[in-house]
Amino acid sequence: MTISPHLNTNDPDFPGDVSPQPPFGLLDAFRSIGIWSIGAPHLAFWAAYVTAASRFSTSKKMDRTLKFMSRAIPAAAGIKVEVEGSAHLNPKKPYVYVINHVNIFDMFVIYQAIPQFARSLEHVSHFSWPLFGPFITAAGQIPVDPQNKKLTARGLKKALTMLKSGDSIVVLPEGERTLDGSVGKFFPGAFRLAIQAKVQIIPMAIHGGRTVSRRGDWRVRPGKMKVIIGEPVSTDGLTIRDAETLADTCRSHVIGLLQLENQRSGLV
Repeated sequence: MTISPHLNTNDPDFPGDVSPQPPFGLLDAFRSIGIWSIGAPHLAFWAAYVTAASRFSTSKKMDRTLKFMSRAIPAAAGIKVEVEGSAHLNPKKPYVYVINHVNIFDMFVIYQAIPQFARSLEHVSHFSWPLFGPFITAAGQIPVDPQNKKLTARGLKKALTMLKSGDSIVVLPEGERTLDGSVGKFFPGAFRLAIQAKVQIIPMAIHGGRTVSRRGDWRVRPGKMKVIIGEPVSTDGLTIRDAETLADTCRSHVIGLLQLENQRSGLV
């Protein structure tokens, strides 16, 4: 996601998260080596465990383990996760969750915040990564690729089946991590899915993640990531032709959640 020269984080209308992004120093580099030396084996253990266990169990039955892992990995990196707005959710209802994409810890903090069984759409290239690929396959993530219409159609069909059976779907509709904290354009696929399944959309915002970790940098700084859950957005009466407008509406909701947190944190 290209940094726009027209965006100013000091503007109260900045469309995203203006939390500070201090440069990483030498201490951060040494500390990051320690974090990775603990976190990487930790993640490898859980990935291997879930991959092996998937031969004898279903991803739904392993969900409690995956939820525990989602809490353990950020904790091992010194990241505190705060969740706000859980009262907006009905754990017995399926939703399409749409969230801004910040850093490599996003999915871990998202799965902490979601009370019910949910799986996400994942770029197909991730499924070929050593260890991680078999892990997300075993976990039940759904491969998609904007450049491969047939693969994406199969993925969306599987996601639609999950929604209709009462499970939830997680989508990062920007398609890539932010560089400057702004929220990029939301692609309409997730919103077509929600309209077809006739389920509500939950806008969620991740605030503070750029202070902890950022795209293109291996270093990690202990800190806090906050997940803010917005009110459900209805798809009643909408058709596929409304997906673009719905995407823009939900993007505005996510930006609004981030701007409110910017104000409450005294950042603007």
